[in-house]
Amino acid sequence: MTDYERSAQPLMSKPGDFSCWEYYLENTKNFGEYTVFSHYGTPHSRSQFIRDVEATAVFYKEELGLKEQDCFTIFMPTCVEGIIHFFALNKIGVIVNFIHPLLPAEKVKSIMRFTGSKGIVLMDLFVAGNLSLLKETGLPCVVVNPKEYVYPDAAACATDETVRAALAENGIRFYGTPEILAANKGKSVPHIPHGKGYVCVYMNGGGTTGESKTIILSNTAITSQVYLLGAPNIPTAQVGVDTEICCMPFFHAFGLCAGGLSAINMGHKVVFMAKFDAEGFVKLMKENHVLEFNGVPNMYKKLVSTPSFDCAELGNVEKMFVGGDYVSQELCEKMYALLRKHGSKAEFCAGYGLTECAAACTVNPVWANKFGTIGKALPGLRIEIWDDDHRELPRGEIGEIAISGAIMMDGYLTEDRAKGVGLYTDGDGVRWVLTGDLGSMDEDGYITFAGRKKRVILISGYNVYPVDIEKIAEAQPGVRECCAVQGYDGASPIVRLFIVPDETLQDKAALEETVKRLTGERLSPFSVPRDFRYIDALPRTKLEKVDFLRLSQFRPE
Repeated sequence: MTDYERSAQPLMSKPGDFSCWEYYLENTKNFGEYTVFSHYGTPHSRSQFIRDVEATAVFYKEELGLKEQDCFTIFMPTCVEGIIHFFALNKIGVIVNFIHPLLPAEKVKSIMRFTGSKGIVLMDLFVAGNLSLLKETGLPCVVVNPKEYVYPDAAACATDETVRAALAENGIRFYGTPEILAANKGKSVPHIPHGKGYVCVYMNGGGTTGESKTIILSNTAITSQVYLLGAPNIPTAQVGVDTEICCMPFFHAFGLCAGGLSAINMGHKVVFMAKFDAEGFVKLMKENHVLEFNGVPNMYKKLVSTPSFDCAELGNVEKMFVGGDYVSQELCEKMYALLRKHGSKAEFCAGYGLTECAAACTVNPVWANKFGTIGKALPGLRIEIWDDDHRELPRGEIGEIAISGAIMMDGYLTEDRAKGVGLYTDGDGVRWVLTGDLGSMDEDGYITFAGRKKRVILISGYNVYPVDIEKIAEAQPGVRECCAVQGYDGASPIVRLFIVPDETLQDKAALEETVKRLTGERLSPFSVPRDFRYIDALPRTKLEKVDFLRLSQFRPE
């Protein structure tokens, strides 16, 4: 058995029939008393954490009367309260509906209605923009002020008085963190044995076809994801000291599973960051023994461009994982240069996943990192490359990435609550997620990402893969980043390349000729960009991914 194929058992217990909350308790039961997280510089121990989750669970069950498989919405950025309320609801069998906190009120109302949410947890700064939503639904809300949780026993319901007044004036039933914890301190409710077969969360994502959908994830899918993430990882040497800065959002499976839950179950001390800021990130690095990073490429781009990131504390870092978008050779070289300068031997490991599979599906293990790929399938998963007829393709050929395993969603939520919607069942009865992403697999099982299936540019019946064009263009001097999309010259489809230049670019014509020549030589005549556009920055989605759909809608004057 190779290192990569070893069991995750040394790091975590097998998921079994645990709920997410039970799984945390199981994985950390032998760690003793340790710091689970630090909030505004205040450490919170395992016993404090358990006490507060228990008290919050009592509130939801006894005060609000929530029942098994009811639904409750969490409408917050990444924060301590987000994980506490998630665990409290999970303990009593309630489905957590995660929603992006910057969505407009009408969209939030629509999602809450569709999921049958019984109430909402939100940060106080989002109350003003959602008063009509809260009033119209008539549902209870829990209002969070992050500073209240620094010393919850000493705080006296300190939610901003203007917020409280606005809620009261509109007749909205609301509760604050300090009053919930004070009223239920020392209380608990029985665990509900709801691991296998129970829905755990609803994630509102893009779907494999790009259409907005609500994705159903079970406790089994999420705990299996956390377990499998242990296999390509290394153990926590100093429980409660080794730190992970968690700045990926919980309303995205990557942030919840590969960030918060994975770190907590491994015994890391977690520092939550509601909104990523490079200078703030560096400050936290200097205050904590940061062992691991997880993030998207744009986050790392901001870090390597921040002078203060070039610091001695980088020597503490042992592992870094990146996913969610294309990782350029230039970014890797800059990151490695900084790490090695300060004595870190950490690898910059790319991976791949999607919400339909609870986050990560492939990853480069720290001991077998293969640059340019998105790694190998996590242990226990079946990943194949299929043609349009759902037949497996030979190694090296590009096709759709298909995934099967315990981390799969239960399906997309529908009005009639039909089961298995969005999953493909093959002739042997095996269920698969068809990702809508393209890739190829080499003889060693490493997968190279080729782009979104729906993003493929079709010219004269020939498939053109934008990622291949972008790799060539970004390797040229003067190009900070770029994005290739389908454009049109009259009625004829062409490749349009958007370029964000850096300060060294002096001759655009020479750059364009080089890109045309190299794409023609290395790819195909159809892959040669026919239209170049220069912009200050690529537009991005709320998850910091390049918004290629927006660029595709560009129409020259």
